[in-house]
Amino acid sequence: MAPVDLRPMTPQDLDAVLALQANGYPPALHDSADAFLSRMALAPDLNLVAYLGDGLAGYLVSHPWDAGAPPPVDARLTPPDLAACWYVHDLSVADSARGLGLGLRLLRQGRDRAMALGLRRSELVAVEGAGEFWRRLGWIPPSPISQDLAAKVASYGPAAAFMTLDDLSRL
Repeated sequence: MAPVDLRPMTPQDLDAVLALQANGYPPALHDSADAFLSRMALAPDLNLVAYLGDGLAGYLVSHPWDAGAPPPVDARLTPPDLAACWYVHDLSVADSARGLGLGLRLLRQGRDRAMALGLRRSELVAVEGAGEFWRRLGWIPPSPISQDLAAKVASYGPAAAFMTLDDLSRL
């Protein structure tokens, strides 16, 4: 196996990132290049890519964010009012790289960088039935959630679930 090049995402990675996103998610969950660029500007060290050889094998899109307020799909972000959590917006691994532990490597590097910023908890919206993957890593769906939060989560699709991890050091 070729060595993994794991580093911060740059604008030069966007074509490959958008292609991997298109392969892994339905169109209703696609973020535009502008949305990715806004996340990279918001948190340059928390958006990562992993290359195996010349090909993109996976990426992580994450950033500091307000608790209990997941941003809409394809939104251009501005700095949050109170960055109370590490929001994991997207983790994607190419089919050819599955089973190599790449997703966990991306998450742990992102976690380490988030903790260096003083963030200690995480939130995400699990989509397309990915809830079990996130549960295995320690995220859980809090209960109950407000109607406002439920409406935001519903915009991610019928199988979406809001999940939290209260102690990043457990990842």
